[in-house]
Formats: sequence, structure tokens, C-alpha cells
Amino acid sequence: MSNQKFQKLTSEQEALILAYREKWKNIAFSTEHINNNASELVRALYSLVDKTNPKIIFCNSPYAAINEMLLLSSSHCQLNSNLVDDITKIINVQLHNFWKQTSLKRASSEYLKYLLPNLEDMDLEFYAEHSFNLLDIVLAMNQSELVWQLWSKNVNAVCISPFDWIYIAATFDFFVSELNCYYDSKVYQIIQQVLLIGGMIFPFDGFCFVCAHPTKLSFDNEYLLHAEGEAAIQFADGYSLYSYHGVTLPEKYGQLAPQQWESKWLLEEKNAELRRVLIQGIGYSRIIEELQAVELDSWQEYTLLKINSDIDVEPIYLLKMTCPSTQRIHVLRVPPDIKSAQDGICWVNWGIAPEEFSVQT
Repeated sequence: MSNQKFQKLTSEQEALILAYREKWKNIAFSTEHINNNASELVRALYSLVDKTNPKIIFCNSPYAAINEMLLLSSSHCQLNSNLVDDITKIINVQLHNFWKQTSLKRASSEYLKYLLPNLEDMDLEFYAEHSFNLLDIVLAMNQSELVWQLWSKNVNAVCISPFDWIYIAATFDFFVSELNCYYDSKVYQIIQQVLLIGGMIFPFDGFCFVCAHPTKLSFDNEYLLHAEGEAAIQFADGYSLYSYHGVTLPEKYGQLAPQQWESKWLLEEKNAELRRVLIQGIGYSRIIEELQAVELDSWQEYTLLKINSDIDVEPIYLLKMTCPSTQRIHVLRVPPDIKSAQDGICWVNWGIAPEEFSVQT
């Protein structure tokens, strides 16, 4: 351990911060994992909190793991002592020790937010809120089926997930490798193995459920879950989840490409967020034709239209523009207080009246 107290990162160290985060993000999201010795990891986790080794139950998906928990609870086994909080408290102590060993201030480097977004008042709940929470997605998709059953049986189904520990692994790696901070090797090895093995771990006193890593993960360029016409997440047992730019979809929508989505679904869908996704995927040009938009006004190549169906929170008013040379149609949504095509043109062009410019072709 170095006796030097770092007060400011060098430009070289700052440049490495994103690399450390990307390194562990790539490991967490990989579907090819280096080490599959989950049993050894479980024993290390239980040893960390001074618990005896549990019975390990391996599952192929988080959905299967939750059903195993419910089945076990129905046989009069108690699963009301989850060890995740005990484990994360120990991790948190080590993170605080990194802070004590340095004099770094969060404001001293804009890049520190990529490791410890709340460096001076660390709270592992922050990392969970800013991580890809696969368990929440599974529970939200099966809420009526699973959440009530877990609650009724007093099962606290929280887990250790590699996706939640990306920031933590990157922070350990950076502070140890670049700042030469003292660390607990046992804790650091556990953190590394959680990401390298890649499975979700539900640790209870006496029982531990280990869920296999997804066999497929698909994202858009903003790292939001996304796939078109196929599952964005898939597990070895066939359990799948569909997603469109981060919004989880029911199978009815997700198994079809957006080009195959039907405008009439907007009339049937009660969930406002799913209606927004359908509108985005279908596009206003198709919606105008398929839901028979009403023409309210026109001016030259512009037409103000309204969709009379209540398919969104606010009424949908659209400005349709037809290019005179190519006949290509462009459609933009305008506020519901727009009363004429000319008002719509003015709004689209940041307040410039249509008389002040020529139609661009």
C-alpha cells in the first residue's frame, strides 16, 4: 500500500476510468463466461458473512428460480432471511475505506462519476438504481403472478447480480490498480467472481438459488434492451423477454418486427407506455392511413390532421408535409392547441411564419 494520499487524478488516470468501467460492463454483459464454478463463489459469499454453506439449487432462469423459491416455501421451509444486505454492507465498508485512503474530491475530476457517482456519500442503493436490473424486469413482466405470491409467503427475493455490480467492480479495479489502495483480497475476489461467473444469486440462510446467465442479451446503441421481432433476453430454459429501446414488451408485440405492428392495437392497448412504443414503432404515416385521420386544415403542401381515437395521453394532432418534387410524405406531431396548418408550420419552424420562407424541396 502506498502512503501517498491522492488529492487529484493525473490526466492519464482520468483517461483510464472509462476503460475500467467498460471492461467490467463488457464482462457483465457477455454471454460467454470465463469461470463457471458457482458453488465455490457461493461458499465464499456465505463465509464472508459467517454463515454455514447452504443447499445450492441451480436454475436456468430467474423465473425458474422464483418458482423454486415459491415451491420450497410451500413445503414449510422458511426463506425469510435473505443475506444480500449483509453482503453488501461488507462491500460498502471496503468502498468507504478507499475514500479514507485518498483525499480525492468528487469535484476534482468529472470522470470520477463513471466509477463512484456518489463518491463522498456512498450508498449501494445508488448503484442498483443506475444499473440494468434484470430481476425487476422479470418481476414487472410477471407482476400479478409472482410479486403477490412472494409477498404472501414472506420471501424477500433480492439477489446479487453482475449487472448491479459493474460500478463496484470498476471502482475496486481502479483504486487498487491505479491508486495502489489497500483492499481486502477476499472481498475483491468475490466481486470479480460475481461478474466473471455471471449468474444471479439469491442467498438465503440455509438455501441459495443460483440462476444461469442469459444465453442472449441484445441492446441498442444506448445500452437499452432492444431487439426487433425476437427476444432481447433469452435463457437456457427458453424463458425470454422482449424489449424495444428499454421498454419491456408483451410477446404479442415483441415477436413481430415493428413493420408488422398494427395501428388498431393502439385502440386496444390500455398501458400508456406501450402505446407510446407502438406509436414510435408504427410511425405516424401508417397511423394516419390505418386509423383514418381527420383533415382539419391545409395550406399549400401542408395538412393538419387529427387522430380522433384516444390512443395517447393527449389528443394527437399531426402536420403532414408532402415534398412537391419527390412526393415523399413527412409527418410531425404538433401540440393539440394548434388550430391551422399555418400555425403548425410556424410551431415546427421555431416561430417563423410560413410566409417568411419557401417550401424546401
